[in-house]
Amino acid sequence: MAVKTMEQNTGTGLFNAGWHELTISSAAYDTYKAPSGVTKRYVEVHFEGYPETLHLRIYEAVNKETGTEFKIANLFRYACAGIIDVLKDPTGKKPVIQYDDEATNLVGTRINAFFYKVPSDDGKEYSRIFDTVAPVEQETEHLTWTADQVTRLKDAAEKNFTRVKGTSNGVPVVNTTTTHTDTADIPF
Repeated sequence: MAVKTMEQNTGTGLFNAGWHELTISSAAYDTYKAPSGVTKRYVEVHFEGYPETLHLRIYEAVNKETGTEFKIANLFRYACAGIIDVLKDPTGKKPVIQYDDEATNLVGTRINAFFYKVPSDDGKEYSRIFDTVAPVEQETEHLTWTADQVTRLKDAAEKNFTRVKGTSNGVPVVNTTTTHTDTADIPF
């Protein structure tokens, strides 16, 4: 036997695909305007320990039956951000969460975010954050998230990711279409 050496992996795992518990460092609303003229409001969130280039952008989504926005609302609910009170609905069956949706209320709160890899033209892969988040296990004055609830919400988010983005051998990937501008004759 011989004495050998090897390099120690010094990677932090900050950008690995999968779930990461993150603390929100900044959040702000903005509006996206499509070339067609359609506009959509979103909140952009940045995280402690990550570069500004890795952010989460959640666009508003409205329930067609009730007209209630739910995508950004879920971010506030899962982060336990800006929660003022939990009220009883008129039927007494479902609690109604009253919250202040000021983006600064998100700062300092924690969420679970799902990272996935996006292939690029240069052959590298880049990390992105899926726009369906989950809470972290915690108990606050108004809301409590148990380990079981967190697990169920993570599972639901992963199913949504698979439906929207797809997987390849169990590894999340983004379905992309490459446009070739090469005008050379096809070799067959």
